[in-house]
Amino acid sequence: MTDRWRWRGSVAMLAVAVGFVIYPLIESEGDVINSDWPAFATGARIIVSEPGHLYDFELQQQVQFDVTGGRKLVTLGINGILPFVAPAWVAFFAVPFELLGTNLGGRLWVLFGLACLAIGLYLAVKPRPPTAILPAFASVPTALVLLNAQLDGMVALGIGGAIALWSRPFLAGLCLGLTLLKPQLMLPAGAALLVTRKWRILGGWAVAGLVLWGAAAVVNPRWVFQWLPALNGPVRPASREIDFAHFGTAFPSGVQGYAVAVLSLLALAAVLALARRRGAEFRPAAAILIAGGVLVAPHALPTDLVVVAVALAIWGEAAWYDWLLLSVGAAIAALTPAPIPAVVGVLVIGWVCARAAGFTWRWREPAPLSAG
Repeated sequence: MTDRWRWRGSVAMLAVAVGFVIYPLIESEGDVINSDWPAFATGARIIVSEPGHLYDFELQQQVQFDVTGGRKLVTLGINGILPFVAPAWVAFFAVPFELLGTNLGGRLWVLFGLACLAIGLYLAVKPRPPTAILPAFASVPTALVLLNAQLDGMVALGIGGAIALWSRPFLAGLCLGLTLLKPQLMLPAGAALLVTRKWRILGGWAVAGLVLWGAAAVVNPRWVFQWLPALNGPVRPASREIDFAHFGTAFPSGVQGYAVAVLSLLALAAVLALARRRGAEFRPAAAILIAGGVLVAPHALPTDLVVVAVALAIWGEAAWYDWLLLSVGAAIAALTPAPIPAVVGVLVIGWVCARAAGFTWRWREPAPLSAG
């Protein structure tokens, strides 16, 4: 009976995964515009035409209205737009897709992200069979990445590549370069590599970062100084953040920055302590550091829970209720107002980290879904 239900579950998850791949091909143009794609398309246009003004919100407003055909955001934004506040190198990734137009380019951007996520998961779960990626891919976090046209699939590819190439440290570090699309999610991993003196991995990671920084500096040498002030915009008390540091926004405006930094450091210390608990056990420790990166980040959204799904896949011992909790938590975080997403995010990610750290609860369960 157990094998029969596992087979049915795999078929159902495969059907969901196929649906995710089909959706970008059939969604309306309005759905494409109502995602985060216009922000990336805006950055892509400006990095090509006026790279020295990439973080000029007035220019972004003009360009984004052209991208969207004059439509304004009805969701939480800044000055009526969804601004581009990612590192400048992210805009380069979006350029080939933006050249195809808002509609077609946006659809292919989403499909590219899904392909990166699938490949990243496949690399992360090796040598288990490819079916081991289904619980992570056919999940609510993946649906959120799909609907929001976010970058997490490319981040997952970088993580998966690094896991697969861990025995070749410099190449693993180069793969981690893709995580610099969302560098705030990798704080625990970076700290752990420093503490354990993984210099060759850090060297590869640094080389990838220098290449990305250099490419952006060629077109705008001052982009870093323009980018840092722009980071003050997206993180606000009303934002749907899922990180522990978000509770710092409840403090008075004069001390919010300090509160966010202190809470992020406390979360970092907790994640490193949990990872250390697993000692030399590579996969559980890696899962804690990757999932904990979302908890520690000063800025993390419900879409970033797909990185937690990658962490569960890497761990390889997740039970059905772990995957269920992750999907339910992601749905709640995406649909409820602040501060509920932060509360849910901390609880869900904390659960995943505690489970990977070896804390167990007696629960009669079928065989782990992530075992393939």
